Amino acid sequence: MVNRMRRKLLCGLATWCACQLSAAALIAQPVPARDLWDFPLGAVGEPAALATEAGVGLWNPAMLALPRGTPWRAGVATLSTGADQGVEGQLLGAAWRRPSGLTVGVSVARAAVGGLVRTDTDPQSLGSLTYESLLGSVTVAREVFPWLTTGVSARWRQGRAERDVRSALAADVGVVARAEQWYDSRVALATFLWRPGRESEDRPLVSFAADARLFGQHETQELRAGVAAQGATRGQVGRTTRELGPVISGRLGPVEARVALPTVRSGTERLTRVRFSLGLHLSRFVVGIGREDANVGLGPLYQFTFSSFGT
Repeated sequence: MVNRMRRKLLCGLATWCACQLSAAALIAQPVPARDLWDFPLGAVGEPAALATEAGVGLWNPAMLALPRGTPWRAGVATLSTGADQGVEGQLLGAAWRRPSGLTVGVSVARAAVGGLVRTDTDPQSLGSLTYESLLGSVTVAREVFPWLTTGVSARWRQGRAERDVRSALAADVGVVARAEQWYDSRVALATFLWRPGRESEDRPLVSFAADARLFGQHETQELRAGVAAQGATRGQVGRTTRELGPVISGRLGPVEARVALPTVRSGTERLTRVRFSLGLHLSRFVVGIGREDANVGLGPLYQFTFSSFGT
């Protein structure tokens, strides 16, 4: 009797362990459609680590922090390659500044490839293919020193490639340091889609940016120049993708313009892209349009942003 119960217990324990290992193996599999987040949704023309136009801190949680006197901000962004089989993306988010100085924000983003069709041996279409990803974020940011702002994000991402659907959690951090006495210099560093312990399976992005004011005395009349960089490892393949290039921005009254020339290196491949954006500041609203060229095989990329803030 005792031996029988012991065997049942051992069999049950073995079954439980097998289930746990199987679940762990499934969780360890990469989430589909990760490559859709290589596109700069909400950050065309702006360095990702310093992007503010959409106002939701997608690429750097620290950029969500609202200054004193601004109780809330909300923004949207849309992105499209403008090709028959191109990438499209949407971003929606809002942030609130608490009396304590803490800014809390939420955002939802979607990226997808449209126009994909399923075929067999016959070239006739058998229906459309689904290839998309959803990303939800909850972010908090705060100015910890007069010269330093930090932020953290908790993210949930789902990827779908036809019938293959998986999801994962990620945690990101970001910092922005500013030295107004040194030409209003800014330095920013952030992670994007970082899954601690799963870096080899789901490549996180690390972005960096720094700029300084060359001319002007105020943010409404200035010319700035800097550099932006970011890099990611292509999962288990071990292939790294790096992006580095200069960024120039200027504002005169309500009109703001930015130009970026990032050079992208992936393995032995090298490509220089041209990003340009225009922003219009009208009272409590900011409207922006942007364009990126040299997306291989996808044609030009276009972006529209709109944000509003309270006073």
